[in-house]
Amino acid sequence: MSMSEFDQRSHLDDYGTWEAMTSGQWYMPGRPGTATEHARGFELAKQLNDASNTDPDKARRLIAEMIHPDSGATMIHAPVNIEFGCNLRCGERVFINFNATILAQAPITLGDDVMIGPNCSLITVGHPVADHQMRREGWEQAKPIAIGDNTWLGANVTVLPGVSIGKQCVIGAGTLVTRDIPDNSLVLGSPGKVVRTLDGSQPLERDECAGPVQ
Repeated sequence: MSMSEFDQRSHLDDYGTWEAMTSGQWYMPGRPGTATEHARGFELAKQLNDASNTDPDKARRLIAEMIHPDSGATMIHAPVNIEFGCNLRCGERVFINFNATILAQAPITLGDDVMIGPNCSLITVGHPVADHQMRREGWEQAKPIAIGDNTWLGANVTVLPGVSIGKQCVIGAGTLVTRDIPDNSLVLGSPGKVVRTLDGSQPLERDECAGPVQ
């Protein structure tokens, strides 16, 4: 099916509303209910990427305009690939490193002091698995992602739709997170598994420093 034929199926507009996209229903992307915000987000991301991390004041302004208005101070290193940044709600002091892919068709919530490593992907959206015709025609379903305070995602981590990661977790590089993760967990592997509880009983890195760290 050509894109022109796809766009002409106006009888599917009722399946393309903002509510359908953000509430976990099956929906059709690119319909009038979501297209304007989709385009606005792409334009802001392009401007941020074009700035190439050389104009901090401009970057702060663009980030504030691109993500959810209730977000705290957030730093994003370009390039970034983001859809529906208005659904990305960040706490205070959030840091997102180079080349993140953030598909926020459903809400994504990042707590205070969350760190996202380079080449990470936060993916809220997927396609039908069993229904081949729906998949061919472009149907999607989105489920929210939440990441708790002071959690660090290492490089190349992928978080799939509907996942919640608790507070003070460390997700090791290359991990594929497919299910919820409790607080204070060290997670490794594909799919990711909790390999240790970070309960404070382990030696602290501060003990390796010559002086105080605060």
